[in-house]
Amino acid sequence: MEPLRFEGTVLLVEDSAIIALDAECMLQELGFTAVEVAATGRQALEALSRGKVRVAVLDVNLGTETSTPIAQVLCSRGIPFAIATGYGNVRHIPKELANHPVIAKPYTAAGLAAALREAMSP
Repeated sequence: MEPLRFEGTVLLVEDSAIIALDAECMLQELGFTAVEVAATGRQALEALSRGKVRVAVLDVNLGTETSTPIAQVLCSRGIPFAIATGYGNVRHIPKELANHPVIAKPYTAAGLAAALREAMSP
């Protein structure tokens, strides 16, 4: 079996610009060739409409909305994803997302790599 490689496009749904910039750099350093950054559900759905996303990282809480609708679209398209939370535990994650890997914020390259590897594993 060929080893898992981080390549292609990753969708990063994060409403904090500073956190998104930092995570974008980490994702590029992991090997992804493109990072689609979205601060809102609408922006994320627009990125998905372009059809290039291989995997995604979804911040649970996007201010006045959650990433649950985005997760539903990802599931329907068979695109793996990990859930990010800054609340320190998984009890803030909606139950319909609980079976996906979780990344604690603030992000680390090792944390992103581990969660994405788990999400992308067959």
